[in-house]
Amino acid sequence: MNKILLLVVSAVALAGCSKPKELSPQEAWHNFCSVIPGAAVNIMTDRQQGVKEADALEHAKKIPDQHAQVYLQSLIKEAYKVPIYENSNQRQKALDDFSKGRDQECLKQAAQNK
Repeated sequence: MNKILLLVVSAVALAGCSKPKELSPQEAWHNFCSVIPGAAVNIMTDRQQGVKEADALEHAKKIPDQHAQVYLQSLIKEAYKVPIYENSNQRQKALDDFSKGRDQECLKQAAQNK
């Protein structure tokens, strides 16, 4: 769960660290969305390892950007609709399926929030 927070905070921090050029909202979202597939894997890994949904949602509240926080919370809620699998092949399939295309989905969401 800390991996999710680290990925997102890193993306947000990297977007804010380089002061020479102020990022547009679109560029900031693009940076955020580029880490979402990895965050999705971490969210589903937490789900499959039995981390409680409330704990995952609590970690998402630490994200400073409100839109990013809401997006991650929706991702967490979606992940927790998937059952916990005992079989490692099923777990891996759940991870793969959950992370596939997430960056593009995130960018579509960003376009709707303009």
